[in-house]
Amino acid sequence: MAVFMRDRFGELPQQLFHMTNMTVIRHQPCGVILAPCTNINQQMLDQLESFVSKSETKLAAKYLFDDQNLIFAMVVEDGKFAATHYTSLIVKDFLESHGLLQGQLVVASFPECGKPTEGTVSELINLAIMARGEDKEIRLFVEQSPDQGISSILVVDPDEVVREFVTVHLELEGYKVFEAKDGAEALEKYSQVTPDLVITELNLPIVDGYQLINKIKQQSETEGKVLVLTDKQLIDHLNRSYEVGAIDYVTKPFSISELHWRIKKLGEWR
Repeated sequence: MAVFMRDRFGELPQQLFHMTNMTVIRHQPCGVILAPCTNINQQMLDQLESFVSKSETKLAAKYLFDDQNLIFAMVVEDGKFAATHYTSLIVKDFLESHGLLQGQLVVASFPECGKPTEGTVSELINLAIMARGEDKEIRLFVEQSPDQGISSILVVDPDEVVREFVTVHLELEGYKVFEAKDGAEALEKYSQVTPDLVITELNLPIVDGYQLINKIKQQSETEGKVLVLTDKQLIDHLNRSYEVGAIDYVTKPFSISELHWRIKKLGEWR
């Protein structure tokens, strides 16, 4: 059941920290979705709850609104990263269609994105505040150390046109790019060059995308970053990708500028 809480006293950081921390203490995941919005009233929150309840996601959630900073917050119970990301797509659709969204959404899940601390929660809220006025996309908050920038990328796709399209644009942005047409070739290239990031289709011959991600994570659990770029758009594909270790998920057709933005953020965010 959703509960609307209007943050009249600017207590959003404390409320979010309490909710996320209590959930993690119970050894349950907790998703967080934040978005800069126009003022949202109770009626609109009820409509959003009804809209979300009609989707495939059946997760319980709490809704908050920071009156001072005009930040909408949603705390998703049992919200693993994949499920929270999927829910954020539904929330984004609603907020955009009602003219409420004023910038990028910020999405996180604890403990997958790290331990919820007062500092982490404040950082999330600050990201949402600073996202006002930016493109209405979804930011995935990923815990990374500052020295984990991305300079080399392995692009894995059986479609030569897609592979070359991505490669050319990424090379123009200054990345060192390697290519592979199937999963077996990708594993061989990965062992040879150990790129900072692998961008892979799930539909791969010989070794499919899920097997490729799993094998890369087995080789380098902390360093092997994999972004899925696929025409598979069902929630089951997204969930399975995150479960085997993917760090982000982009569906085709895609915007090359959005892909570049995702790569850049994966290198910058902690």
